[in-house]
Amino acid sequence: MRETTRARRKVPVFIALLMVLALAIAACGGSSGSSGSPGDNTDTPSETDGGKPVYGGTITYSLEAKTTAFCPPAGQWAISAIVAASSLYDTLTRPTDDPDVFAPYLAKSVEPNADSSEWTIELREGVKFHDGSDVNADAVKQNIEAWRKGILLNFVFKNIASVDVTGPLTVVVKTTVPWVGFPAFLYTTGRAAIAAPAQLNAGDGCNTLLVGSGPFKLKSFDPTTGDLAVVKNENYWREGLPYLDGINFKPNEESSSRITGIQGGDIDITMSSGGKDLNQIKSSAPSATIVAEPNGRMEISHTLINVERPPLNDIDARRAVALAVDRNRLNDLANDGTSRLADQVFDTDVTGYLPNLKYPKQDIAAAKKLVEKVKAKNGGQFTFEIQSTFDQSTQTLFKEVKRQLAVVGVTVNLPKAVDQATIISKAIGGGVDSFGWRNYPGQDPDTLYVWFYKDSVVNFNHLDDPVINKALDDGRSESDPAARKKAYETFNKQMTDQVYNFWTWYTEWFIATQPNIHGVVGPNLPDENGEVGSVKPVPMLGGIHQTVGLWKSK
Repeated sequence: MRETTRARRKVPVFIALLMVLALAIAACGGSSGSSGSPGDNTDTPSETDGGKPVYGGTITYSLEAKTTAFCPPAGQWAISAIVAASSLYDTLTRPTDDPDVFAPYLAKSVEPNADSSEWTIELREGVKFHDGSDVNADAVKQNIEAWRKGILLNFVFKNIASVDVTGPLTVVVKTTVPWVGFPAFLYTTGRAAIAAPAQLNAGDGCNTLLVGSGPFKLKSFDPTTGDLAVVKNENYWREGLPYLDGINFKPNEESSSRITGIQGGDIDITMSSGGKDLNQIKSSAPSATIVAEPNGRMEISHTLINVERPPLNDIDARRAVALAVDRNRLNDLANDGTSRLADQVFDTDVTGYLPNLKYPKQDIAAAKKLVEKVKAKNGGQFTFEIQSTFDQSTQTLFKEVKRQLAVVGVTVNLPKAVDQATIISKAIGGGVDSFGWRNYPGQDPDTLYVWFYKDSVVNFNHLDDPVINKALDDGRSESDPAARKKAYETFNKQMTDQVYNFWTWYTEWFIATQPNIHGVVGPNLPDENGEVGSVKPVPMLGGIHQTVGLWKSK
């Protein structure tokens, strides 16, 4: 009996979707990755209090962003949307607590042929969508074909050659090249949600109909406010789940307000990231339970650079900036100094991480020499822009960067703040020098193909580096774990050696709840028979966690 998909089949998790990306922008200013314990109260898979989950109750979940559309193939979901969507939809696979392992979920199994150029998806028998229709091979094929037509997802799934139904519960996907990591694309950080044909066929109504096979069903959705209410799916295929009668998801973009809500008891659960937020909730709501993202698999906060625009198209210019900036000072400002500084694009548990790879340390004298060299090539000028959102902590951070770079003779312009979607639009069109960014959570390194490969619409760096392109291609199709690891080490080293981004720190997400809310991590993943198995879920990945196991003690 197979419950997992291991190393040579592991796959990318974090796939580019426009609004998701937008959410990541503000985070460079206020993210953290604490290396210490998140708090005195921690929720674990075995549950706190030693208590057994109980049934009943409705909770209020305060999300960090508003979602106005929930049509899965369109995929424009931020982290808040993914968490909310997990209550309504299932994915074919899910990540586990082992970075090298994906487990079948809505699928009973996901198996490759000898060279991973053909994948057979077997579905569980008897699973129903909320409208009573069958979760069968035809429905899954329709979902995959819809992903392939998405504005952004068409690049993500470009390697799919064909999708065929070979039985009532069997789908065969053939790929244009061997695709070792394909099973994780059946998760794509929760965005590969399987929707009922009725929703997919609803045209514009796909955004508001919301029919999945998940543990909860739609009660109401207001696309204007983003308020979403769900109620228990009494016929959920995972016997005994969910525990709650319902969840009311309420967006609130101000983190301090969400924390105040926990303190005052107005909300039951919320999400956030950042050392200051974490410290605030520890001090203001000491009874709150905190579930923190584990070290080793965190996102990387950084300043993203467009390497096609001068002067940052010059490696001497990028190295000068890296040498001039005091990252410890920035860490103090943004995170009370709690973050682990990042030297590369991977966290420590990700294949391709290099323990001896180092980002340039601050060296003012060396920076000044490079600045003069750059100015000599640019008519005495060394000027670039850093674009930010309205987030005050991000603006404060970049004002400090501007001050530090002025010391070595670099002029930084800070344009008028704009919303996140505007920055994304400018980045896609190549109209921005640099901006704050948070991304690349720790799963399969193939995740990064979409961000850095030459043809990708979300290659915001506008990279076309032969070393990087080859390493990403090699890693995608290489079945030998050692050779695959070497490919991603090559990619990783090239990213830091060429200073293609200005790395800052690892970003720690956390979930804060009232003391009587449990099950954030959720139960173990289902086995082949749909029963709770031995495979543990990842506790959290980039702020995303299961909602199926949430419960409320009396």
